[in-house]
Amino acid sequence: MSTGAASMLAWTGSATAVVAGLTLLGTGVLAQSRAATAADLAALAGADALAAAHGSSCEVAAEAADRNGAVLTACEQRDWDVLVTVKVESAPLPPASARARAGPGPADLP
Repeated sequence: MSTGAASMLAWTGSATAVVAGLTLLGTGVLAQSRAATAADLAALAGADALAAAHGSSCEVAAEAADRNGAVLTACEQRDWDVLVTVKVESAPLPPASARARAGPGPADLP
């Protein structure tokens, strides 16, 4: 094999490795963004259900998370706030998770 061909093969291999690494990084960033969005929406849905005197704010939050491609892993109602944790699968990487809190502002409390 000539030096030029070996050099071209080395560059091609390096470029392939860089593209694969960037693809994995993009997959992780996208999964984290999806998890954050799902957590925000689940917390808002749970807080809305709580404000409307719905009996199960965490069930509403779980449904909202599911509709956004996430799994609700934790839900807690603290006074008028709803705190949630969600998980989004991002194969081949570990699942991405995010937390969110929603509730009325201090001036809006009953």
